Amino acid sequence: MGDQVTARWRISRVPLDQVQGVEISVLWHTEGKGDEDLHVHHFHRLDEQQLRQAGLTETQSLSCKLPYTPLSYHGHLIRVCWCLRLRLFVAGARETVSEQPFHLVSNRLRANAPLGCEMTNQDSANPSRLPADVKKSLDLKKGFVHHSRSSRLATASSAKRY
Repeated sequence: MGDQVTARWRISRVPLDQVQGVEISVLWHTEGKGDEDLHVHHFHRLDEQQLRQAGLTETQSLSCKLPYTPLSYHGHLIRVCWCLRLRLFVAGARETVSEQPFHLVSNRLRANAPLGCEMTNQDSANPSRLPADVKKSLDLKKGFVHHSRSSRLATASSAKRY
């Protein structure tokens, strides 16, 4: 496991006595040609009693370690998308779903860069400009960079890296 993602959430404008449960998950899914896949990486459910104890109107948080793969990918035929999903179950109503997408990306290239050196797309497109140890870790294929060992970084407005 790698980096940790943390998200904060709060439910408002719904009376506590009508809420039957909340599910919070971190997941990835594919879009595009062929079968679409979905994998739930982390799942947490709060039932009515747990919600009353936690205080529905108070800010809650979710934190979990992210895997090394699959990395987010947006190609012509397929996309791999990561998101945080909150499902709210209310008595007498359909469930409400809210998703916050984020990108799971490799930061190996930046980790190998010399201090004070900012890597750019131009650098990764021209490996001769990179230090020898960085060049060894790259395998350039069809316009994107694969790293021999990946660590990753979750980025989103509601996700933060620790």
